Amino acid sequence: MEPTPDPGFLRSSLLLSQRISLLSMELFLLLSLALFSDAMVMDEKMKSGVELDTASAICNYDAHYKDHTKYWCRGYFRDLCNIIAFTPNSTNHVALKDTGNQLIITVSCLLKEDTGWYWCGIQRDFARDDMDFTQLIVTDNREDRANSFSPDPSCNRTRSCRAVQKAEGSRMSMMIICILIAGLGIIFIINHLSRGRRSPRNRGITGKSINRNPQTSQAPSSVSIRLATI
Repeated sequence: MEPTPDPGFLRSSLLLSQRISLLSMELFLLLSLALFSDAMVMDEKMKSGVELDTASAICNYDAHYKDHTKYWCRGYFRDLCNIIAFTPNSTNHVALKDTGNQLIITVSCLLKEDTGWYWCGIQRDFARDDMDFTQLIVTDNREDRANSFSPDPSCNRTRSCRAVQKAEGSRMSMMIICILIAGLGIIFIINHLSRGRRSPRNRGITGKSINRNPQTSQAPSSVSIRLATI
């Protein structure tokens, strides 16, 4: 007689296969969401600002990525953009604030050179970084300068921007001075080492020349003595 299969074993194996299929479907959905979902969305695709003023951008993202690193970069192509700052760090010109579902970017002391394309991005572990872009256009503030009765906040803003620009310029000058001093020090060390290597060689050459001189000086004297005797 052939053994009959246990109905309990068949039922447990069927339940196990169903659970495995459900888990695989859940993993597939999670991976598809991570790969193809828009985790970062910019509030506006075009922004405008005035020189010596501030401009802000808000990038909304899923709260699932609240612990991920975000960044702000500049460039027309997303894969070639130049990263300006990472969260939670900021610069004198750009401030980043991560609220848990929004990345708030504030660019202060605007210049006309700041006009360009910018991206906010979020770093993901097993997928490509999700990014969204905006275009910033900075206009001249000649109208504000023409008005001699400008309010105090604008004056304070202009002074603060000039102070920031002066601080950045002094920092760059200090870096250049340090680089020049380091270069001069390296050149001095190399020159000193090369002189130290040449000095033993020069001493050996002078010693050989001194030893050779007596022999050459004695040769004419012997010849003159032989001639005298003849």
